[in-house]
Amino acid sequence: AHARYDKAYGTYVQAKAMVRARVPWNAGAHSAAVDAILAAFPDAAPGTADDSRGHGMIFIVSLPRSGSTLTEQILAAHPLVEGASELGDLGTVIQEESQRRRCSFPDWVAASTPQDWTRLGRRYLERTARWRVSRPRFIDKMPNNWLYLGAALAMLPGARVVDCRRDALETAWSCYKQLFSAGAVFAYDFDGIAAYWQAYRHALAFWSQRFPGRILRQDYERLVTAPEASIRTLLEGCGLPFDAACLRFHEAPRAVRTASAAQVRRPLRADTQRAARYGALLDPLRAALEAAAG
Repeated sequence: AHARYDKAYGTYVQAKAMVRARVPWNAGAHSAAVDAILAAFPDAAPGTADDSRGHGMIFIVSLPRSGSTLTEQILAAHPLVEGASELGDLGTVIQEESQRRRCSFPDWVAASTPQDWTRLGRRYLERTARWRVSRPRFIDKMPNNWLYLGAALAMLPGARVVDCRRDALETAWSCYKQLFSAGAVFAYDFDGIAAYWQAYRHALAFWSQRFPGRILRQDYERLVTAPEASIRTLLEGCGLPFDAACLRFHEAPRAVRTASAAQVRRPLRADTQRAARYGALLDPLRAALEAAAG
């Protein structure tokens, strides 16, 4: 209520610099690692095109603070869908395979056969079977799984992916303001956030081309301005019939353990934009995003 945005901005900058000094991150190395993963999947899909393995499985990926928890809450309000929240199973299956082959991901991808992907897909489904006990479909909402979508969709040809997007400046500023409990080591300076944002955009464009029709874009701004139309599109893209309970997602009694837990307990609001209040103070962040976009 005091509108002391200049003081708030200065406090954020000071706090983030303190964390960055303790938590270094190399944007160039990360971008190179992403490029190596993408280069390992030159073909449309290394799995069997008509395989339904993983049917009903929904991966949700995003940058942090982009509406992924909200999207999961909407889908989990559907009577056919279980919201499993942030699962580490995909990364664990990939790591197990790396240990078995004594070769880091993605170096073993080129030597993998359709039979290998089938085996890995069955391993993932075995690890996540508990989420399909009461409902036939479930969500794996681990934002960082965007790095592994090539493997995930080869392992589970019947799965679908929801790519959650929010305005770039709002996303970047929200990431910068958040003190993450773990991970998100990119989020402690503007250039790091911009580089990570660009890597995500590049990777999702690549995966969408490699796996056409299997990745659905969920736009946060469209959701808050036209919720029913957006939710109907989301459900259709996930192969689900419309259910009005998804419009009342905030009433769903499930546990939520992310930074957005309180927000998804309330109806949608159209006044969640905050970046404009800081005006020219955020010009360095705007410039970093523009430079990253090229």
